[in-house]
Amino acid sequence: MADGDERDKPVDGRAARWAGQREKRRAEVVTAALEAIGEHGPWVSTEQIAERAGISRPLLYRHFADADDVYGAVGRRISELIIAEMEPVLTRPGGSAREIVTRVVRTFVVWMTDHVALYHYVVSRSVEADQDRRLWATDIRARISALLGGVIGGYLALLGVDARVADPLAYGLVGMVESTTARWTVEPGPLDRDRLIGTLSGWVWGVLDDVLRDAGVVLDPDLPLPPLPDPDEPAG
Repeated sequence: MADGDERDKPVDGRAARWAGQREKRRAEVVTAALEAIGEHGPWVSTEQIAERAGISRPLLYRHFADADDVYGAVGRRISELIIAEMEPVLTRPGGSAREIVTRVVRTFVVWMTDHVALYHYVVSRSVEADQDRRLWATDIRARISALLGGVIGGYLALLGVDARVADPLAYGLVGMVESTTARWTVEPGPLDRDRLIGTLSGWVWGVLDDVLRDAGVVLDPDLPLPPLPDPDEPAG
């Protein structure tokens, strides 16, 4: 009975206000952290983040349990930013195979090269993470691969090709584009960014074309593809 009485008690108004204020302050610190990463690079310290947020380091830890908690909140925000960029081109594809491939590759490369410090922030923390810490670089890779796998699987099915290869194919392509772009940010060599995008797009199409030809399908990459079925519409 006592337990029931506790559940029926109204939420303390002061506690609710504090929780809301704490979440607001955490969001402000995360925004400041993104700015501090841009200023100081991926190895930014919590002290530099606190300074950017206009608070002391001890005060920072009134809103975050520890440095890992800061990393988790910042990693989550970086994940949200890149997925927000990638989702439209991966959930509403349209045009020819070459146009779709180039659009997806361009969106990813542009985001990554425009926010290279944020990318290296999540990657650098991932290699240090213990088994209980969420690996945001891995999470981002997995989410983009899942979205891409849905697109590839949808078109393979439309073309009468076994769509079970879509998942490993998507992970392989995302890994290739990501690692090549990461290398380019460190050592661009003779390629400017547009050439990089064009080269990567050609490689991606070459892999997809090889998969299709193995299944007996020859696809003109410059002809418009039929629209994918809307997953929210009932079948039939």
